[in-house]
This record gives sequence, structure tokens and C-alpha cells, in this order.
Amino acid sequence: MTNNNLPTVSVIAPCRNEADFIEEAIKSILANDYPPELLEVLVIDGMSTDGTREIVKKLSQEDNRIKLLDNPQKIVPSAMNIGIKASKSHYIVRIDCHCEFNSDYISKCIEILQRTNAENVGGYMKTLSGDKSATAMAISSASSSIFGVGNSAFRIGGVECEADTVPFGTYRKELFDRIGLYDERLVRNQDIELNSRIRKNGGKIVISPEIKLSYYNRSTYTGIWQQSFNNGLWNPYTIWLVGGGLSIRHFIPMVFVLSLVFLTIGSWFFWPISILLAVDIILYSSVAAFFATRIAKENKVFGLRVFWAFIVLHIAYGIGSLWGIITIPFKFPNRKSSKKGTALADRK
Repeated sequence: MTNNNLPTVSVIAPCRNEADFIEEAIKSILANDYPPELLEVLVIDGMSTDGTREIVKKLSQEDNRIKLLDNPQKIVPSAMNIGIKASKSHYIVRIDCHCEFNSDYISKCIEILQRTNAENVGGYMKTLSGDKSATAMAISSASSSIFGVGNSAFRIGGVECEADTVPFGTYRKELFDRIGLYDERLVRNQDIELNSRIRKNGGKIVISPEIKLSYYNRSTYTGIWQQSFNNGLWNPYTIWLVGGGLSIRHFIPMVFVLSLVFLTIGSWFFWPISILLAVDIILYSSVAAFFATRIAKENKVFGLRVFWAFIVLHIAYGIGSLWGIITIPFKFPNRKSSKKGTALADRK
């Protein structure tokens, strides 16, 4: 690739305690075909204690395009804002340290952003298992299915089109001068909120199959429970704080959990309601079993493990959203609060 008329690019990598993944993620970015003299990699570290910082420092000694910056707040939106302010480039590419990127990832992002005149572009994400265990492979299969994640298009695949949101994202740096930086109150959903703001300001978001990346998913049921609970938890918080940005699908698991709760309570006082509870459970289990069986055949994984992954994904997500609604008055008594978010527990 020649560098004629190509813009400079800052790759921003928020991280915290990612010693197992950080080196491969950075190396896959450095291996891109984008002209090296036009690229810098800003690793924004949330004060890691597991050796992540030492790995990044070693890589930066080998390649001066890599820079390590501190993120005392320890959350992604703060990391992104630190990186955007430190960037000396025309374009921002936000990455995740649990990802690997095709060799043309950056060039495709820039090309499609310019061709479509979009404000943000991203690709369809291939979900990989966090390790080679049967459980990890079942979880990644469940997390890539329409039953597991609904109509979350970037996890399922499709054609180039406009989208509500994309994973991570590539932007012109001047965008943040126009619409503002990331909302540092949001520990989760900060990308969704930013994309909502882009659309409200008349901007276009494009997802393309030409932009290819792979994401290493949680490898244990405990890990996927933690992730799903926190994702669900921050949905009502996000609606409360910013007034939108999410769709109905984000609250379907909560509706399912509520149906189980109310039907269970109701059956204690009026036994025929137990029939509705049984129908609710049987209907969900039947659909989950159907998809688990199909996925097991396609991906050569154990169907019962996929079935259990569905249950963990949906129940944890639904309970998280319900707990979010219950705790809003205590966590955010002032809707206009400017209080910054606090870091969640480390990834399991």
C-alpha cells in the first residue's frame, strides 16, 4: 500500500489486566498493511497489576509507534478520551485487546469510511472461544447465534449497510470536536451511546463484511455470567442517564426473567398459574434446545453445553437489567449527575 493521500491513524487500545491477550492484539495491529510511518498505537492502561504494563513497555522498546498511557479511572470511556486527546492523527481506530485483526483491517476501515462518507465504520465480528475447552467452544457458539444475542447484527454477519452500532469503530478525530467525547459515566454501552449521538446529529454508521476481526469470548460459565449481568445492568442505567440509545431487544431477557418471577409468585397463591409457568419454561427450553441442537451439529460442540450457555446468557442479562432498575435511585439519584463511572471487577 502506498501512502499517497492516506491519513495518519491513531489506534487506541483500552486495557486493564490483559496479560494473556495484549501482545497478540498489538502484534496483529502492527502487522497491518497500513504504512507504518502513518500509524501510532496508544495503549491506555487502567493501572494493570498482572504484567500487562511490562508487556506493553517491552513492545514499545521494540517499536516506537507504541505508547503506554495511564488511565487512573480504569474504565473504557476514560481510556478513549485520554487516547483521543493524546492522538496526533487525523483518524481514530478503537480496538479491544481481546481481538485479533486481519492484515488489511485499518486500510479497509479508512477506505470504507471515506467511500461511504460515514462518521463511524466497523466490521462483522467472528466470535472465537477463549480457550480450547468444550465449555469455551460452546459459549462462543451460543454467543454467535441469533437466539443467543438476538438481532445484534455485528455478531451474526451480513452485507455492507447502515447500522445502529458497530464493534469498536473508526472515526475522524474532528468528529469529537463536533459531538463531544465519550460519556465517562457509562462503564458499559459507551459505544452505543456515542453512536446514538452520531445518528442524532445526522451522521451515518456503516458496517461492512470487508472489515474483519475476531473476538475471544469468555471461556467459563462464571465469566459469561459476569459479562452478561454487567451488560444487562448498564442498560437501564444508560437509558436513565442519557435518555435513549438502546432498542427493545436489549430488555427482552429482563421481560423473560420477570415472567418467571411473577408466574412463580402467582402460582403460590393461585395454583392454575403454575400451568402458565410450566408453559413459559417449556416454550423457552424447547426453542433453546432447537437452536442448541442445530448449533451443535454445525460447530461440532456439545449441545447440552450450548443449551446451558443460552440459559446463563439470558438469565444473567435479565437479572442484571432488573437489578439496574431497582438500584437506579441509589446509584444515580440525580439524572443529570456528572459523576464518573467506577471500574467493574476484573474479567473472569
